Amino acid sequence: MDDRILYTYYHWGPFLFQTKLTLEECQMLLAEGQKCRNKSNDYRDQLAGHLSEEYRLIYSKKLTSWFQKYIKAYMNGYEKWRGVPQLNPPSSLEVSSMWINYMKSNEFNPPHNHNGDLSFVAYPDVPTEIIKENKLYKGTTIGPGGISWFYGYHLNQQYLDEVRIMPQAGDLFIFPSSLKHWVYPFRSEVERVSVSGNIKFNYKGTL
Repeated sequence: MDDRILYTYYHWGPFLFQTKLTLEECQMLLAEGQKCRNKSNDYRDQLAGHLSEEYRLIYSKKLTSWFQKYIKAYMNGYEKWRGVPQLNPPSSLEVSSMWINYMKSNEFNPPHNHNGDLSFVAYPDVPTEIIKENKLYKGTTIGPGGISWFYGYHLNQQYLDEVRIMPQAGDLFIFPSSLKHWVYPFRSEVERVSVSGNIKFNYKGTL
C-alpha cells in the first residue's frame, strides 16, 4: 500500500530579497554619504523616521551604476519565486530617490511604506555594540536594532505575516515599496548607517 501524500503549495505575499554587498561597495556608500552630510541635503521632511540625521544622496553615475546588478538579480529571483511569467514586465527601471540614515541611540523608524514600485535598504556599517545588545535582548520581537516587514493581518498562527531580521554589515534588502516595515531603536551609544531608496518601473508605450 502506498501511503505517500501528493501535494502542492502556492507562493503567497510579497517577495523580500536579501543579498550581501561587497566591502568596496560599503566603503563607497559611506564615502558618498559623507559628501552629502550637511544641512542643505536634509531629507527628514520627506521621510517617516524619528532620526536626527537623514540626508538626500546626490545622484552620480558612481552611486547608481553599482546597483544595477542587484536589481537584475532581484527581478530574476522574482520570476522564479512567482512561478509564472509577468504579463507586462517593465522595460526599464530607474532609481527615483535615495537617502542615507545615520541612526543613533533611541532613534527609530515607525511602521511605514515607500513611494515607487520597489524599495531597498542597505547597511554599509553596523557597529558590533548593536549586535551584542540585540543578542542580550529578552523578548518576543526581533529586539534592538532589528527591522520588521509585515503583510496582511495577524489573524492566527497558521500563516506567516511578518519577517524580522537583525541586519548585519553589508546586508542589502529589496522589496515592494508598498510593503510596510519598521525599525526598532537601540540604546548603544553608537551610530548605524543605512542607505535607502525607491525604484520606479518604466513600461513600453508610457512616458
